[in-house]
Amino acid sequence: MECVRGFVCLVLLTVTSSLTVVESWQSEWSPSSTVRLDVNTHSVQRFPGKETERDDFRLLLTEDDSMLVAGRNTIYNISMVTLEENAKIEWAPEQSHIDVCQMRQKTPDECQNYIRVLAKKSRDTLFVCGTNAFKPTCRTYNQGEDGSYQKTHHKDKSGTALCPFDPSHNTTAVYADGKLYSATVADFNSRDPLILESTQMVRTEQFDSKWLNEPNFVSSFEKDDKVYFFFRETAVENINCGKAVFSRVGRVCKQDQGGNILLYNIFTSFFKARLNCSIPGDFPFYFDEIQSTSEVGKGNYRPTYDSGDRSDMVYGVFNTPQNSIHGSAICAFRYSDIIRTFEGRFKGQKSFWHNWLTVPWDDTPQPHPQECSNSSRKLPDNTLNFIKNHPLMNSAVPASGGAPLLVHTSFNAQFTKIAVDWMVHAADEKYYDVMFVGTDDGRVIKAVNKGGSAKIETVVIEDIRVFSPHDPVTDVKVFRDKAKNIEKLIVVSKDNVVSIPLHRCHEKKTCRSCVELRDPYCAWQGSSCGNAERGVQDVDNGWSMTLDPSCQDVTIYDDNKKEQEVTTPAPTPAKCACPTVKGTVGSPSIVEEDIDALLVMERENSVHKKNGGSLSGGPRAGQSSEETQDATTAASASVETLAIAIVVSIVLSMLIGFFIGYKVAGCRGNRDSDASYLERTCSLQRSRNRLSSGEHPYYNPDHTIMPKQMNYVVNVKGKLNTASVETKPVTKSNKVYL
Repeated sequence: MECVRGFVCLVLLTVTSSLTVVESWQSEWSPSSTVRLDVNTHSVQRFPGKETERDDFRLLLTEDDSMLVAGRNTIYNISMVTLEENAKIEWAPEQSHIDVCQMRQKTPDECQNYIRVLAKKSRDTLFVCGTNAFKPTCRTYNQGEDGSYQKTHHKDKSGTALCPFDPSHNTTAVYADGKLYSATVADFNSRDPLILESTQMVRTEQFDSKWLNEPNFVSSFEKDDKVYFFFRETAVENINCGKAVFSRVGRVCKQDQGGNILLYNIFTSFFKARLNCSIPGDFPFYFDEIQSTSEVGKGNYRPTYDSGDRSDMVYGVFNTPQNSIHGSAICAFRYSDIIRTFEGRFKGQKSFWHNWLTVPWDDTPQPHPQECSNSSRKLPDNTLNFIKNHPLMNSAVPASGGAPLLVHTSFNAQFTKIAVDWMVHAADEKYYDVMFVGTDDGRVIKAVNKGGSAKIETVVIEDIRVFSPHDPVTDVKVFRDKAKNIEKLIVVSKDNVVSIPLHRCHEKKTCRSCVELRDPYCAWQGSSCGNAERGVQDVDNGWSMTLDPSCQDVTIYDDNKKEQEVTTPAPTPAKCACPTVKGTVGSPSIVEEDIDALLVMERENSVHKKNGGSLSGGPRAGQSSEETQDATTAASASVETLAIAIVVSIVLSMLIGFFIGYKVAGCRGNRDSDASYLERTCSLQRSRNRLSSGEHPYYNPDHTIMPKQMNYVVNVKGKLNTASVETKPVTKSNKVYL
């Protein structure tokens, strides 16, 4: 029986290895849990919005326990606690603006007012800019004591260069130190992209591809004395190798007033650097197109026992081009690495006909141009000229850990947005940055990096279906109110605003299922799985038999309930260690179940024989000992039958294969022997004559066997008389000319 069991394990090992190879090429991962949310349950809240028309929601601002969500001709102030409307602003375009918009061949849906810029200038003052039927306009609102908004008496101002004309264009804006910084386009045809400081009207260089080349702005934030912008653009330095899109981070100084004569009203502190999000190797695979970023927070891309081991970071979503292999990645960047990149050397070209090369330190002005100056109008001309021609840094900002934290390849979906819950304290005493990633097919992926030191090993905890596959996630936001003990995730699409729980610990009813989830929020505490910082949990390894003895519970059968938790002795390790294979998403592997079933039945059979026919655990509820004995005997017989069937099938397969191969070889031999000697000789002659020039030392062609003649006609002047021309046979001469 030992030999039979060993042979069975060998066969299963072969099958497992082949399945593992296939699994490595699958485009989907295997999350610990797959969740499909029902918006009608009490744990999921939904903001209704408008019922008669599409809202086109976009989350623009959050403050305390409320958020401002822009919609079509409307701004909603929504409570993040209850997801109910606190107040709203109605702002529709005038009919004359709509008529002009439609005369420009725009659709009725495009000729509405879509809010794209929203800044809070003070506690009660709101600055708003909208597309306004392709006529960008800005206005100011005051918020009363009852929470409602009233338009101020100030006249509406033009929103050109602050807000896009087209609602489909990406725009980002940030209000810092009493100034509004926006990144958008300044014309109807979107040919003039710019970054603008609206108070003194200082902008980036106009119509200069070295500064901005067809950019798509993603996000912005202010830090210290600078304002940073994330965007993607066509890489001008790569134009000799073909058109490509690179991800960038750009920055300007808050005190920048532009130059005096050269670079007048143009930023003297605008520089940009590439963001490197790639799979490392001899030929790195790049995810070049940044889609969104998280908010800047204090975290650590790897787990740590020290809560103080954190730094300013930002996480970004990167995709491959649409005409490439569909792939997405999450990369994390330290703020210190961004600063260090801008302190390095520049990249430039001497002329249009030269390649882009690293600028030597000797040619770089001192002090370093990236340093913010309190009087930019007094900068010398040589420095301003260098800044004008060298806005690009030579080095790229490296990703933390040197590689993406999460990679996803699929024909169906790509990442869109990300939110991070910074430094979550788990029951295993470690702190984790928990990532919530939205996709363009309506899902939210919950993941965490469990790899220590520089190693990256990301665990996909949950794959949550929030919206329909045709409703992409446009924003995600983590909300936590410690005073009210409320924590949730706000998920936004163009048609829906919902809030879902950050975790679903209570749905796990056994210690094993709770620990196998590997969720930093969840821990097993005696008899339940809940959100706690104390209890049984191991995010790094998951469930194993080395855990606390109180967690050695398994699922047993019951006549009334299919699953019920009970504590049983830990099973002894099997002598034959067959590997397991990950199954499909949300379902166990068939091979793993077969191995477990074989081992369990064999162990029960041995215990049954040792105890003289009675199982150590006793009969199951509702069964007699005779029934239990019969079941054990049947299980033992099934194991032997399965082993014999596998052996017989393999032997028969070998015999049949040998017989078929023998017959095929015989048929080919007979076919070759039927060929006539003359045909084979001719074939040999033809093959050798191609390389022959004259007589061959080992072959003298017999022309009597294969006579071959050629007729020729003599050229004669005048009328051709074929009757008088003598035709002679000519033997073909094989010659080789060198």
